[in-house]
Amino acid sequence: MAPSPRGWQMIEIVSVLVSLCLISVVLRVVARLRRQVGFGVDDYLSMIALVLIFGMLTELVLWCSIGGNGAHFDTLDGQTLTNYYKIFLANQFTYFLVCPCIKISIICFYRRVFTTSKKFQHFTFGLNCLIGAWGLGIFLACAGQCRPLRAYWDSNVEGNCFDSTLFFIVNQVFNVVIDFVILVLPVPMIWNLHRAWQDKLALNGVFALGAFVCFASIYRIVVLFWISPADPTYTVYQATLWTHIEPTIGLICSCLPMIRGLFPAIKLMGARKSTPYYLNTSKASSMFLSKSSPRSPDLEYMKNMEAGMYGAQIEKGQNQYLGNNYLLPLDITIRTEITLTPFEEPVQEDSSSLTTTLHD
Repeated sequence: MAPSPRGWQMIEIVSVLVSLCLISVVLRVVARLRRQVGFGVDDYLSMIALVLIFGMLTELVLWCSIGGNGAHFDTLDGQTLTNYYKIFLANQFTYFLVCPCIKISIICFYRRVFTTSKKFQHFTFGLNCLIGAWGLGIFLACAGQCRPLRAYWDSNVEGNCFDSTLFFIVNQVFNVVIDFVILVLPVPMIWNLHRAWQDKLALNGVFALGAFVCFASIYRIVVLFWISPADPTYTVYQATLWTHIEPTIGLICSCLPMIRGLFPAIKLMGARKSTPYYLNTSKASSMFLSKSSPRSPDLEYMKNMEAGMYGAQIEKGQNQYLGNNYLLPLDITIRTEITLTPFEEPVQEDSSSLTTTLHD
């Protein structure tokens, strides 16, 4: 059967978002290759997330074409309803895999950028373990939400199933909390830098783009209550749409910091001309480096920021006259060469002979 008008709307909207995801990941890869650096864990996770998002798009197309998503419940036959619940279950599995991938990818990027704080490294490592453990638990819970699982899509099979709506809400509340934690993680690190407020605001703006993901997570909880048991295939429209919007926007936002390195000429309006808000990725020097005292290692942070965000490899031993060693004694050798040339006084003529010559 052909998708309903609502089904076509969902396919069109999600296809555009998936296309933007593809462009974002490709530009991310181009940024890495352009800087001639290797890929990190965050890059590989973003690629895995892209594959899973394409899988969700494929499921959506099948869900709307042979599963009756977007159509009224009383207009669908038994086989279509069976397909509806089968694809619904498959979509849950994919969603429960892609969300942890994106969240862990963003945190791994943070860990590669903010390397100066051991507390931050320990906290983010524990956060990654928590997200991974929760994702595994939710995936297994999804597989056991009905016993036997076939009872989920086959009404002729007797089985026990727990409340799926409550299951989705609990998982989504966890996602909202983690999204807000990820959003505020870099803020203290950035505002502790000895930089102008324009620079700090611009850097926070790069990371704050993920605020829309938090909004999408919260709004998805709201639309879950709009699913009516009397007509689930029609009222699931908003829930289905935001189930795809949330991970696609999250993947796009996770790629933006790396993509920003491909367009260094774009500056923040109102920022100081002497210090651009983007990060200079030159290996030789950086316009974003500042003199730091031993108690404020913002220079080392900015070096790691460049290496992590845009791929510039900072070799140890370079520019040791800056950063934490700025106030330390340096071994400096000064060589001075002086060349002496004899001074010859000009010959003065006898004034009396000169006067005689003039009279003659």
